[in-house]
Amino acid sequence: MTIDWDSILSYNTIKVVRIRDRRLGILHLCFLIVIVLYVVVYSAIIKKGYVTTEEPVGSIRTSLLAPDELKSNQAYCKNNTEPYPYEKLDCVYYDEKLALFPIGDDVGFTASTRMRISDQTVNCSLMNPSCKFYTNTSMNVYLADIESFTVLIDHTMYAPSSQIQFNGDDLSGYVLDQNGNEIQLNESVNTIGVQGKPDILQLGKLLEFAGVDLDGPSLVNSSNSIRYDGCVLFVFIEYSNTFSYDLKKIKYVYSIKKVDDTAYDVPEVIILNNENSRLYYKRHAIRLIFIQTGVIGSFNFQSLLLTLVSGLGLLTVSTLIVDQLAIRFLPQRKSYSSLKFQTTESFRMKKKIVNDDGEDKLYHNIEAL
Repeated sequence: MTIDWDSILSYNTIKVVRIRDRRLGILHLCFLIVIVLYVVVYSAIIKKGYVTTEEPVGSIRTSLLAPDELKSNQAYCKNNTEPYPYEKLDCVYYDEKLALFPIGDDVGFTASTRMRISDQTVNCSLMNPSCKFYTNTSMNVYLADIESFTVLIDHTMYAPSSQIQFNGDDLSGYVLDQNGNEIQLNESVNTIGVQGKPDILQLGKLLEFAGVDLDGPSLVNSSNSIRYDGCVLFVFIEYSNTFSYDLKKIKYVYSIKKVDDTAYDVPEVIILNNENSRLYYKRHAIRLIFIQTGVIGSFNFQSLLLTLVSGLGLLTVSTLIVDQLAIRFLPQRKSYSSLKFQTTESFRMKKKIVNDDGEDKLYHNIEAL
């Protein structure tokens, strides 16, 4: 039995056949229009398929400043005779240096709302493991008018791959209110997102954006106020330059979220005359944790190329669908199939062709198929 290697090792090539059938032509044209709209308009333009994105990193510096004049006789202070739904305490009028602790925190910020101050001494050697400090006197106080203190937020962002770097003063910015609207503040005290000005926000305004009322119920114990127990807030700073087609325009947006079911307190110890005498501060506070995030985009030719190549794949699929419809489902499928698929003569026959006359004869035979 002779093996026909020409049939076994046959090569399939592409043949272009123009089928004059309006049904197939309209279908293929519709596919083509949809693919062009998807690839060019949606993927490349609307979805910015020419852009590669990355998440920026950054740094935060904060500082606290007390107002020129603190409000006295607040409802939560003992010297105020008006009713208050929670426990009243004596009020102290501290400046920013005493209200802020810990100092130098590069990822967060803490402003005290209540402190329990204990005068403690020890009458034995601290080298003795059973030696303990004893509290002589204790005082529980509110820090009055902490809402009027202002916090300055100096932030910087950097995108490593595109090497885009800006300070917050150079950018336009916004803060989300409780309804999720982006607003820009340019008031006498509160300034957010104004180019050339630092971001400054009163703690009371910041709490308002988070939906927090210091004189509302505590997040862990409804019998206390948030002022009494403290709270934790996430302050997200989201950077973006993909909101428009101009990648040189960068904005940032603050969004402030409270952490449910949390209180906050931090201890502070001040040594007095010697290590046997100390002041112990248990501070309850507003704890702000800053998180810098976002999406920074830059032009990338490879991203654009991948977007366009995906369109070529869709064109191939659409052509395959129309071809299968033509050769398998239409009434003229046998005719269309015979036009699309054609088998040449064996290579043995071609070896007999030694001049142009033989090639012309083979060509006419193929045309007659």
